[in-house]
Amino acid sequence: MLLKQLKPQFECYSGYILDLDGVIWIGDKPLPDAIEAVKKLRKIGKKVLFVTNNSTRSREDYEKRLRNLGLDAEVGDIINSGYATAVLLRERYEGGDVYVVGEEGLVEELENQGFRVVSREECWERGVDFVVVGMDRGFDYWKIATAMRAIRRGALYIATNADKTFPSEKGLLPGAGTMVAAISTASGKDPDIIVGKPNKHIFEIALKNIGLRKEEVLVVGDRIDTDIEGAHKSKISSLLILTGVTSKEEVEKSQIKPDFVLSSLKELFYEA
Repeated sequence: MLLKQLKPQFECYSGYILDLDGVIWIGDKPLPDAIEAVKKLRKIGKKVLFVTNNSTRSREDYEKRLRNLGLDAEVGDIINSGYATAVLLRERYEGGDVYVVGEEGLVEELENQGFRVVSREECWERGVDFVVVGMDRGFDYWKIATAMRAIRRGALYIATNADKTFPSEKGLLPGAGTMVAAISTASGKDPDIIVGKPNKHIFEIALKNIGLRKEEVLVVGDRIDTDIEGAHKSKISSLLILTGVTSKEEVEKSQIKPDFVLSSLKELFYEA
């Protein structure tokens, strides 16, 4: 496969905000056509920023994974919902104690922004300022109970994102929204803040990072309910890729329409 010039309808965009899960890889399986397309975008001078709702890995972990796939990525080229959550909380509240329902990547991002992540035992004894919930493959009853208790005692309740499902090589698996739903049911309260796509918070951070105006950017993702809806809310053009969660039939039925639909990222370009 030899990718030639960018198709005319995409030339006007100077920056591309790309999802990872379902666009660059599915679970542990990389999508080679997408990787080649990203290399070509950068070669012709387009800015590329990776923005994902997945908070299980830190940005440093994502950098290593992208580099292992042959992409010359830096930490500054990546925004995940864990980082976006930590940045938003630092900007609004400066610091505080956090109980995390999530994995090591989320903990690392919060600590990097100056927050103190406390244990379950300390949360029960002393309480916390914030409960932050992301995808957690070790989710259990006592995590629900601890988060519930802290929220009912006044802790601010933040969700990194509310994705109900998560694409993997084994098919769809429960996403962070599953954890959020359980904790919301137990605490009797919806999150005070949801940071990730489709909410504007993560797109505002992304636009600041990429250094371009909205009209210069194309959001690329595989989900209507996060990537495409979020682009609509933020008034940014969008492209749905059919390599992940959403089927062509679902696009046709959806009231929210992307500006473009492609079968894979390589279709941005003409092929030799």
